[in-house]
Amino acid sequence: MLSIEKAKNLLKEKNVRLTPQRLELINILSKDNKHWTVDEIYHVLNENMPSVSITTVYNNVHLFMELELLKEIQFGEGLSKYEWKKEEHYHIVCSGCGEIVDIWYPTLREVEAFAKSISKFHISSHSLQFYGTCEQCSKP
Repeated sequence: MLSIEKAKNLLKEKNVRLTPQRLELINILSKDNKHWTVDEIYHVLNENMPSVSITTVYNNVHLFMELELLKEIQFGEGLSKYEWKKEEHYHIVCSGCGEIVDIWYPTLREVEAFAKSISKFHISSHSLQFYGTCEQCSKP
């Protein structure tokens, strides 16, 4: 997982100011293995820094994505969640409550290599998500 120190160093290398808002965002996003909406990030940040606008959050989320500190997970119909950059993994999403669980399965990388070999495409990335119903939502 990307450490806070590595994230700070990357910002410095890219000549991005380490504002108090950015530092607090890094602390919030990196501490939990969580998948955040922008609104969720805003509400947590706003508890400690009430003067921060949601525009600041959007701008920094986009900046962090450009710098590959955050990864966007798209679920269609404009719904995106963001997670702190960590080793490649996949997601299982509950169709009932929307809970997202990370899974690591190294041989899924073979799918990318196979797609490249049969298509002759240069594969730059891939996304694989599983959908189902979590234990809580499955209860009668």
